[in-house]
Formats: sequence, C-alpha cells, structure tokens
Amino acid sequence: LTKQYHYIMLRTAKIVKSFSRVFGASRKETLKHFNSIKPVHSAFLTQNKFKFCTSQNAQNESVEPKVETPIEKFDSESLEFKAETKKLLHIVAKSLYTDKDVFLRELLSNCSDALEKQRYLVLTGSDPNADELRISLITDEAKRQIIIQDTGVGMTREELIQNLGTIAHSGSKSWVEKLSKVEGGSTDSIIGQFGVGFYSSFIVGDTVEVISKSAATQEAYLWVSDGTGKFEISRVSDPGFARGTKIIIHLRPDCAQFAKRSDVQKIIQRYSNFINFPILLNGERVNMISAIWARSKADLTEDDYTKFWEYISNTKVPYKYKLHYSTDVPLQIQSLIYIPSSHMEKFGVGMEETGVSLYSRKVLIKQNCRELFPNWLRFIKGVIDCEDIPLNISREHYQDSALMARLRNILTKRVIKLLEEESRKNPEQFLIWFNDFQQFLKEGLAMDTENQEALLGLQRYSSNFTDELITIDDYIKKLQPGQDKIYYLLATTKEQAELSPYMEPFRGTQIPILYINIHIDEMIFRSMNKYKDLSFVNIETNYDEIAKDIKAQEHDVEHGVPQDDITPLCLWIKNELQPVVAKVSVSKRLKDSPAIVVSQMSTGMRQVMQMVEKNQQMDQAKNLTFEINPNHELIVKLNSVRKQNQKLASTIARQLLDNLSLIHISEPTRLLSISYAVFCLKKKNTYEIIQYLIIQRIILQETI
Repeated sequence: LTKQYHYIMLRTAKIVKSFSRVFGASRKETLKHFNSIKPVHSAFLTQNKFKFCTSQNAQNESVEPKVETPIEKFDSESLEFKAETKKLLHIVAKSLYTDKDVFLRELLSNCSDALEKQRYLVLTGSDPNADELRISLITDEAKRQIIIQDTGVGMTREELIQNLGTIAHSGSKSWVEKLSKVEGGSTDSIIGQFGVGFYSSFIVGDTVEVISKSAATQEAYLWVSDGTGKFEISRVSDPGFARGTKIIIHLRPDCAQFAKRSDVQKIIQRYSNFINFPILLNGERVNMISAIWARSKADLTEDDYTKFWEYISNTKVPYKYKLHYSTDVPLQIQSLIYIPSSHMEKFGVGMEETGVSLYSRKVLIKQNCRELFPNWLRFIKGVIDCEDIPLNISREHYQDSALMARLRNILTKRVIKLLEEESRKNPEQFLIWFNDFQQFLKEGLAMDTENQEALLGLQRYSSNFTDELITIDDYIKKLQPGQDKIYYLLATTKEQAELSPYMEPFRGTQIPILYINIHIDEMIFRSMNKYKDLSFVNIETNYDEIAKDIKAQEHDVEHGVPQDDITPLCLWIKNELQPVVAKVSVSKRLKDSPAIVVSQMSTGMRQVMQMVEKNQQMDQAKNLTFEINPNHELIVKLNSVRKQNQKLASTIARQLLDNLSLIHISEPTRLLSISYAVFCLKKKNTYEIIQYLIIQRIILQETI
C-alpha cells in the first residue's frame, strides 16, 4: 500500500504539471492530456474518481482514466546471475577490509569455530578423540611466513572445495543451521557468518596453503591458491598432525611485519584475546585474560574483577563501582562496566577518552566505541558484548544505527540506575565520588534530556535548613503547605548565600531554599523549568514570583524616607543610573539591606553572559530594576544628600549600584558597607568624600 501511495503521488504530480499547461482549456483538451499519462494502479482507480475543474466550467466532473491491460509473457526463463570469480575474489580480499590487521582476527575466529565444533562432537559422543583444543601460531621472519594451526574438526576434500572454493559460503553458518534443528544444540560460541573471512589472508599473502585433516577420514589434503581466481587441491601423505587445519601464509614483501612475533602478539591481544581456547604464539600462550563478562557472577571473585579492571584500564588505581550486567530482552547483552574512582580531566590534561569496547561473541568489533554511551559518560571503562548487532560483511562496523541507539539507551539507563543504588546504599562514599565527578553528571543534565530527571536525582546541593548536602527529593520533602515552587539562589559558598539580601524575606520562615554554586546549575534549572510539576524559581526574580510564600515589608513612614519623597527619589535615581537602570521601585522584601537589583536575568547569568560577550555592550546588563528599602538609613541619608549636593549623591548612587552588581563576587556585607561608611565620615570637605569613594571603587575592581 505504501508503494502504491508513493506511485500515485508521483503520477499526481505529473497530472498537476499537465493541468498547468492546459489550465483554462476545454474539457476535451484536458482529458486529452490526462489520457496521455500512464495510468496508475487500476485497483486504486476503481475506488477513486479523479475530478477536474477548468476556468471555463466550475462544475466538478468525474472521469474514469484509461487503464492499460497487463503485458502478456511468453517463453519465460529463469537465469542465475554470473560473476567474474577473479574480480570478485580481488574485491573480497583487497577491498573489503580497511585494516590489514583484521586478517588475523578473521583466521583466528575460523580456528575458534573449528574448535567449538570439535568440542561439541566430543561432548555428544560423536568423536571420542578428546585431544587438547588449542590454536598455535608460528612466525618466521626469515621465510616471511606466518603459520596458524588449530586442533579442530578439520575438513575433508569435499569440505575444502565447498568452504574455501566457494566465495560467501560459510561452513560455520551451515553448522549453526544444522545444529539449531537439534534439541539442546548451542550455537552461542560460533563466530562465522558470511563465508568471506578466510579470503582476508590474501590481503597480506601472495600464496596461501591450507592443510587439513578431518577425523572422519584417514586422508589429509592440501589446498593452495594465489588469490587470482584459481586453486589447487592435492592429497598429502603425512600432514604432521592427527586432526585439524594448518594455514601457511607466504607474506608479501610490504607485509613482512606480520612475521614478527611482537606485531602478531599486539594484534591477538587487541582483537582475539578473549577467544575461549588457548592461543600459543611460538610455543608461548598469549591470551591469559578470560572473557569474564560472559561468565556467571557466582563463579567470579573480587580478585577476578580487579585483574580485569587493571587489564582494560592500564592502571593500579582501584575502581569505585562495577556493573556486571546480562540480559536477553530486548537485546542479548553481556557487559562488564567499571566506574573509576578518579579521572584525569580534573588535572587539566584534556578530556577523558571513551574506554568501552564493543564485542560480538568475544571478538572485538570496535575499540573505544563512542556510540555505546553519551559523551558525558566518557569516564567509564569496560566491555559490551552484543550478539544482536547486525555487522557489515567485514565485521568491522555495525549496520543498524537504530539498534545501536537502542543499545545505548539501555546501557545508559542501567549505569544511572547503578549510581542511584550506590547513592542509597552508601551515601557517604557516593558523596566522595560525586564531588570528583559532578562535572560529568552536570554535563549530562545539560545535554541528555531523555535522562534529565534521573540525573537530577543524583545531584547534591546545599540548603538553608541543614548543613549536609541534600538531593532534590530531600528538598521536596521540606515543602510548606501550598508551596508549588522550588526556590534556589546562586552563590559561591553557603556562607555567602546566607548573607545575601535576597534571603532576607525568607529568614525566620520554614520555606526551604536550595543553594547552588555553579552557573550551569541555574542554566539547567531554567531549561528544565519544572520538576515533578514544581517550578524552579530564583529568589532574585521579581517580587511577584515569590509574593505568595513571603510576607511583604511595610514602609516605616516615621523613620524612613518621607512618603512625599518616595516618588521624587525613585525618579531621580532612575535618571542618574540610566541606561543601566530602567525602573526604580520600593521593595516589599528587604529588611536590613538598602537595595537590590532585579532583572529577567539573574546576577549569575549576567556574569556568564558578560564573560561570553565581554567585548560587547550587553542588553542584559541594562534595563535593570532597582529596588530600594525606604526604611534603611543609607537610603534615608541618600535622599537628604540628594537635596543638598546632587553631584555627591549621584556618585554614591552609582557606587551602590556597583556594589550590588558585585554581590556574588566578594563579601556582600563589606561591599554594601562601603557606601554606607561615607555617611559616617566626619568630613566637611565634599572633595575629600569623593576622593574616598574613588579609592574604594579601585579597591573593588582589584578585588574582582
């Protein structure tokens, strides 16, 4: 139906194009153009009438388009596609893989499959020969050779021809299909899928020899090819082994490095270190670390986890938490994830590199796979083994990006769940870890909107009701009846927050306040807007936002600024502080402070924006609201000085505005007291007073 729909839409576009050429023509001419268009599906046209309208005739008329009869077929013949074998082999061997190293991974995977088949035959009694199952490699720099041998099932002459002489024929896949029909047959350890891995040997080799002997026959056979499209097969008398397969690769001159033991060992440890069977390189075993993520937790000790952590992290520093996680639904995943106890970013040496590698059936697909976790989890290390990932034919990349996104989502949520469990299990230890890694979690809060609420629950904040750090849910437990907002204040320290003039209306109440000390916290609150239907509100905001939960302060007419002077004073301050101040009002929240600055953007956000656009005059730094406390002695005396010496009063007002703008940088009490101290000076000389103010302004700038 979808294909029919798209086909119809395409034809409709052509119809419209035809109409544009004949718009205004007669009905006969219009139908002439319509009938010249190839008809769409007849089944659709049977149920739908096409209606046309010309400029000459506004009445709709139904027209049944002409439907062509199906084409009759005669003497049909089915043929198979043909391929130029030599060219196809060249593509598979020389163009399929991006890295030459991969040839060894592919051949070792084939050896592993042969050994798995032999182990199955022994376990089921089909083959009583229980010789040691292993893979042996021999490098010979002088002869420029690498030999790979296994003690697996081996191949008969017919199997050699079928498996090695037929491109894209997978013997392992055929075995899996056969075994899946047998009750109790397990195919989890079989790696091969596509039947092209063997031909990767021609990436590095001029000539490849394969000697194989199956336990099912007494004969051994030699298969030889130079990768040009032909191969030769011969019977040999004594292969030198009772069962298995030996591959001898005569390396090309430009690939001589693969005859060096050190280079081969690095490749094995990178790609095939976790194969189930011993791998011997020149007689010495090189895969000593087992794939513990595929084993049961009950069979592992803490020492096993520690050794594996040291192997993948290259450090002796112990890890903090681990997650050994396996599931079959919705994806088949076996994973072992470590959360470290320290990281390098705090030392300023650059960003952490993703340390989680993707495996499929214990074979490396992609090292340090960034697609497995979001960037904010780049500090974790570990292994993810997923059998459900559809790989491309070279098994170097995955094909289904939607499936990878699903895998990423599952793993991310599982790591967050682990941190949640640890934070409840041992809050003190989690807090130590959080203080070191909070920058990553805050980055996740800002970037990972899907997991934002869960990450917010992992954050820790100061507050006005306890000296201990709390969670956002701890704050919610302290909400007062009728309170539907989460109040917060940005300050460098808790002590500074307690002294903030914005805290004055909340002192003596039971209303909880969160103290945040990082600008990104406010940015996160503003972007989230709500948490569990509770709005985030910065107490620096307009009075109307907090008026519901606090008691308004009354104007003390007797000791404060006279009522008749309120309006003239506000207008004068606005005029003196323009364009920075756009409005001056009487504060209903202040008790002990002379004034505060209020705007749509908080003090902390203005500081951030000024740092971002420090060379530009920002609109956010203007249009401020200046709230004055008419009961405060400083404002009372400012009103008096305004009447006697407006020049001095203007300097004092500007100084007060500067102090309020710096309230989050230094000690607010000391800053606010500087302007007030001017009125306490027993000086009669106006010039000396102004000089004192200038000195204090210089001190403030140096403090910054």
